[in-house]
Amino acid sequence: MADLLLICSIFFACVYYFTYHRSRKRLYELAAKIPGPFDWPLIGSVHLGIRYKPQELFDYMLQHLHTIETPVRAWLGPTLFVFFDRPEHIAVILNSPSCVKRSYYYKFFRFEKGLLSAEPQLWRLLRKRLNPSFSSTIINQFVPIFNKRADKLVQTLDKFVGREAFDMLPKASSYTLSSTLLTLLGANVRVDNNDYLEQFADNSMKMFLLMWRRIYKPWIHLDFTYQLTSNFRKEQNHLRKLRDLSYEVYYQRQSIKSTQKIDQSEDVPNQKEILIERLESMTTITHEIDEEILMTNIDTFLFASNDTTSFAIATTLLMMAMHPEVQDRAYQEVIAVIPQDGYITTGDLASLEYLEMVIKESLRLIPVVAILGKICEQELQIGEWTIPVGAEVNIPIFKLHRDKTIWGERSDEFDPDNFLPERCSQRHPYAYIPFSAGIRNCIGMRYAWISLKIVLAKLIKQYKFTTALTLKDLKFQASIVLVITNGHMMRIERRA
Repeated sequence: MADLLLICSIFFACVYYFTYHRSRKRLYELAAKIPGPFDWPLIGSVHLGIRYKPQELFDYMLQHLHTIETPVRAWLGPTLFVFFDRPEHIAVILNSPSCVKRSYYYKFFRFEKGLLSAEPQLWRLLRKRLNPSFSSTIINQFVPIFNKRADKLVQTLDKFVGREAFDMLPKASSYTLSSTLLTLLGANVRVDNNDYLEQFADNSMKMFLLMWRRIYKPWIHLDFTYQLTSNFRKEQNHLRKLRDLSYEVYYQRQSIKSTQKIDQSEDVPNQKEILIERLESMTTITHEIDEEILMTNIDTFLFASNDTTSFAIATTLLMMAMHPEVQDRAYQEVIAVIPQDGYITTGDLASLEYLEMVIKESLRLIPVVAILGKICEQELQIGEWTIPVGAEVNIPIFKLHRDKTIWGERSDEFDPDNFLPERCSQRHPYAYIPFSAGIRNCIGMRYAWISLKIVLAKLIKQYKFTTALTLKDLKFQASIVLVITNGHMMRIERRA
């Protein structure tokens, strides 16, 4: 009886395998026409990176940064990945309705119903409703808050003057998190508790590193196998800590709403509402979303506005610390533009042209997101290649931003002049995409730029930044955002 059961199990497994394989015939035919490495049955190309630790994998990829030609395909288990890094190809991908859906692996990051990872139908609804909350009118109202939080960061850093090197990233996180809470989320919970905010940011980073490592291990992609691992239990602990702050925001907002009169006759959210108010209106007035989606979007914006903007702040300061001549030039511009009282207006920001070039160059060399992934939901023609339905189309932003055919032989060096107007006009608009581009670009680009320029201008006006690190010293690890594993280490001195 046992032998018969075994034979039947093997038979049905074989039938399932060949039926599954036949249903994907078109996928295999089109994939075979795209260049790629040798693939083993079942595991695909996993053998190329499985011997490397997560910290070593990025180094391995960097070794081949300028030698791998695209498009190139790779199989990770049953999933086909196709990589493109030519701007003309990227423009097709990011503007195609066939590639709006986020990579399958975004589900590992637990924000499936947030704007960052939502399925196309929900994403379109959220994007349409939330766009007005990122209008110039709304964002300009946040400028006083950005100024105040930046001033607080300047005061916080004062105790580090003349001391040993410290990691700037957690300090930048306290600024971005407090700013997000007060502006986008309309809550003042924890905004002056720097220790808590830094711990929150550290917890988030650890959580997303755990989630990212799951991608490289196909045997734990299924939830029931992953839940047997110690990493799952660690992840759940990190997730609870992240969600604790979201609940504090939610409960404070409930208290605020209970004291306000809400017009229940509204059919759509008010066009002048800040982000959290629009989400609340969608939940309680128009009933377009439920509380789970509301909570997930609070999670999403706490993560997205913090991890991305704080990384950009710390990275730009690190690049200026490595290149004192660039820092001096930015400082001279700042003191010529910023009023004596130190309050920065949107008009002042428009005059900080060189500082903007420095920020852009920092995000070129070290982008916040190293790779962008989309799922192809309909066959898509990109150049001479047809991408099959179900393929994961990936854009290696880190590689694109260092392509020597675009940025020249010094593409691995730091040079803000790459963003002189005359040079920008000669490049394809999709050669530089630090905030993505196309249909599903970043909703908060303008918000991020205003916040970035205000805090950086105040910091370099007050302090001089130095570091023992060089570009060649930096070690990277991929996550949902890029991680510099040896930190944004720098020292500061007060300017005369």
